[in-house]
Amino acid sequence: MNAAIASWLGELDAIDDAAKALTDSASEAQFSWRPGAGRWSVGECFDHLAITTGLVAQSLQAVLDQGKLAGRVGHPPFRYGLVGGWFVRAMEKPGKRPMPSPENFVPSFGGAKTAVLGRFFGAQHELREALESAHGLALDKIKAPSTAKGAGWLKLNTAAWFASTLAHQRRHLGQARRVTEAAGYPTA
Repeated sequence: MNAAIASWLGELDAIDDAAKALTDSASEAQFSWRPGAGRWSVGECFDHLAITTGLVAQSLQAVLDQGKLAGRVGHPPFRYGLVGGWFVRAMEKPGKRPMPSPENFVPSFGGAKTAVLGRFFGAQHELREALESAHGLALDKIKAPSTAKGAGWLKLNTAAWFASTLAHQRRHLGQARRVTEAAGYPTA
């Protein structure tokens, strides 16, 4: 397995571990508590990640399968491209203003903890499978469109999609962690 994919798989493992640590002992009340009007609960953060990661993983798997059939082989280092590099950085660090979620990425409120986390870890598994199937492919040459409603014009290479998806996950894990540290967070 190449170094880039091994690194991304390591990041995925760390995200899974952080998600379990954050949610294992959370009650349903803690999982669905919102820190304020218009702000997401821990559960909504994970529901959002389940939606986005699942859609991205399915999209990437499809273009990677096409890349295999076309013989698009390549090895790291993989460049993200100008727009891809910007997108990865934008996903990593929260900006001064919240980023609005496209309509098809908006989480539902009040989902049961077991169901939401089941979808989240299912999407994580799909992303892991896509990463594992990417070995030997030219990830900086195989492009995929955005899965966000209304953003199909945005096409990035699969290396940028993998990196930005992991950055997006870290971003929302941080958001969920801040919810648990907010004043008023339920004690049980």
